[in-house]
Order: sequence, then C-alpha cells, then structure tokens
Amino acid sequence: MMQSKTGKPKDCDDASRWRCGLLAAMKVLVAVSVLLSCGASESRAYQSGEPSSLHEDILQWIQQLGSSEFEVRDGATRRLSGLTTDQLGFLEDALVKATDLEVRVRLSSVIAKLKYERQQRTIKEFLRDPDMSNNHELEGWTSFSRVAGSNRSAKRLFLQLYDRYPELVEQPLATSKDASQLAKRVARGIQEDELKRGEGNGADGLALLYCLCAMDPSEEATLSTLSLRVFLRAPYNQFFRDPQAKKPMEAMMERWAGTLEGGADQTSAILIMLEAELNTVSTVARRMLQQLDGPNRAESDELLIALQVMFRFGKKEDLPLLESWLTTTDVSEESVSFSFPGGGVPGALPRGSPNEKMPNQEQEPGRTVYTVEVRDAAVLACMQISGMAYREYFPNIVLQERRGYLGRSIASPKGADNVRLARIDAWKKNQSAGGNTPKSPQ
Repeated sequence: MMQSKTGKPKDCDDASRWRCGLLAAMKVLVAVSVLLSCGASESRAYQSGEPSSLHEDILQWIQQLGSSEFEVRDGATRRLSGLTTDQLGFLEDALVKATDLEVRVRLSSVIAKLKYERQQRTIKEFLRDPDMSNNHELEGWTSFSRVAGSNRSAKRLFLQLYDRYPELVEQPLATSKDASQLAKRVARGIQEDELKRGEGNGADGLALLYCLCAMDPSEEATLSTLSLRVFLRAPYNQFFRDPQAKKPMEAMMERWAGTLEGGADQTSAILIMLEAELNTVSTVARRMLQQLDGPNRAESDELLIALQVMFRFGKKEDLPLLESWLTTTDVSEESVSFSFPGGGVPGALPRGSPNEKMPNQEQEPGRTVYTVEVRDAAVLACMQISGMAYREYFPNIVLQERRGYLGRSIASPKGADNVRLARIDAWKKNQSAGGNTPKSPQ
C-alpha cells in the first residue's frame, strides 16, 4: 500500500478530500436556496403590497436619480429600468410625490419603458389567443368587435388605433354619447390639421369610422356630411384599402353606410367603397334601388352608379328589384359627341336584328344627342346577371375596373325607344327560354 508524506495510506487522503468537496458543494446549494427563497419572498411581498426591502431599494434608487454625480444618476436609472412591470404601480405613486425635476424626468422615462414592455407583451398575447372573446385587458376590444367582427383581421385593425388613440384600445365605447363625443373630437383634430396644413393620419379616419359605427346617427347629424368628405381623401381612407383588413372594413363600412339617407350621401359611400374594392358596396346600391319613390329616391345620375354596382356585384335574387326599373325613362347622362373604340352607332342593335333603326344624318341634320336612361343600365345589369351576351346589344360598352363600365358607352340616340324596348324584350325572351344565350366575353 502506498504511503502519503504524513505516513497515512494515500487512499485515505483521497476519501477525505472527496468528503470535503461534497460538504462544500452542499453548502453552496443551501446558500443558493436561501437566496432564491429571499428573492421570491421579496417579490411576493411587493406584489401583495406589503413593506419589503425591495421597496426600500427602489426608493433609494429614485432618490439617487437626483444625485449631483452622473455615475450615481445613471446607475440608479439602469437599476430602475431593470425592474419588472409588476413595479409600475409603485413607481407611478413615487412619480406623483417627486418634486425634483431631474428625478421626475428620469423616472418618467423608466415608467414609459416599462409600460411599453407591458403593452408589447399584452399585444402578443392578445393576437395569439384563439379565444376571440378574451380581450387581455384591452377593454376597447369589447365594443370594437361588435362593429368590426371577431376575427384576427379585426384584431390587427383594432391595434392600429393604439399609438394615436390609446383610449379607444384600453377603454370601450360604452354608450352612444361616448362615441359621439369622441367622434367630434377626432373631427375637430382633422379640421385643425387641415387648417394648419399639417399631415393627416390614417388612424384619424379609422377612429372616426369606428365612433360613427358605435353611435346613434341622431346624436350628431353634421358628422355624416363631414365623414363623407374625410373618407373620400387620403390618408384618412388608407385603412379602407388594406387587403389584410378587408373583412372588418366591409363590416364597418356597411354599418356606417346604412345610417346615411338621401341619394347623394349614399352615392358618395358607394364611390368610397368602390375605390377601396369592398364587396359590400352592393348592399348600399341595393338599398338605393329599393327606394323607388318618396323624398329619399335617388336622382337619375345617382341611380346609374347604383346600377353599375349591380352590373358588377348583382346576383340572380336581385333581378326582381332590377326589373322594377325597366320602365324608368329618366335620363342619367346626355351628350352630343361621343367617341367609341371601333366606331359604330352607340346603342344600335346588331345589323339584321328586328326593329333595327340607324340614325340618318341627312334626315336629322345637326348633331345627334345621345342619352343614357335608367332603363338602359337596368337591362344591362339584368343581362349580365342572367349570363346573356350583352355586348350584342351594347356593342360600344367600355368596361372599367371600379364602376364596371363607362356610363356614356351604353348611350343610345335620344328618342330611340325602339332600340331600348328591343333590348328589354330580348332579355325577357331569354328569361322565358331559361337563359340559354351564351355569355358575352368580359
């Protein structure tokens, strides 16, 4: 057996060193456990509002913010910035009591940082949560989702209000009066920006639309006129054209447009929705066409726009409504000079068609007056929805991306009743035959 310098066996020294190492490790573990326990108890004591050494440390750091030495002020700022958002309440109370300007400035900066961290954490949790009813303390979601729908697109749109209108995100619009008051404040802000020639903000338009949807329109009638002017212009309508926000925007715009009265206001709403490519524009057009008589009946030029919408978005169930306008001879557009691609006489039936009649300049000296009547647009919409080859009856039609077609491109000579009646008769015969006429190429 090997002997150590002390004369003891060497393996005895190894065993002794092993026991000493184990004992030292156990002491370290005990110390760490004690420290963790103290830290946890401090956190719990602070969160429960009980006095703790953490409070004392925070107060000391706050006092150091006003030190005459930069290193002391900077170190205290870093320590306070490293706190968790659980300490926000305590810091805000301290800010109220602080009198030193340096302390207030630095402490306000720390509080703003912690609030931003809390806001970002809340936003992430809110967006990721599949439970659409859980607002994660963003109380405004309760009322916003009622007008925009409960889906992820609506959530993202809702959060676009946070920077400029945090109160709309953090608090609900509980009453129509609350919505009306905020709408007026938003409107005043827009008007002030325009007077100062300042740059507008898209969030202003979104906030105004949200408030209008949440309020009773009778609260402030003048807001309707103002909103139409605002929504027709950039940047206030930028969110309307966001493809990621299409569903909530359609829901809100349809709700808002439903409060408008009169053909002029509804026509403006249609133009706004067409520009934003919102499919619910057909709801507004349908509503206009349902008002056949009375003071709210649209003018003939406004009806033309509604019928252009039906040309693009109408469905077979809309045919009875469109048929009710086939006898309306009101003139929507009139002109004495048109230029059409490919030439041809506007509104003329194909050569060889029954009742064909071409204007003769020798018999009718002077320039021919061309008109678009309401029934022209109505039968064209019927043909399109029914799948008829409408180009056979409107050979000069010029299609457009927004309105469906150029209004004057379906004009016919003034007084060409035989042409117009022949179109309507052809559509009715097609309906009776089960709609077997081939579709016109788009």
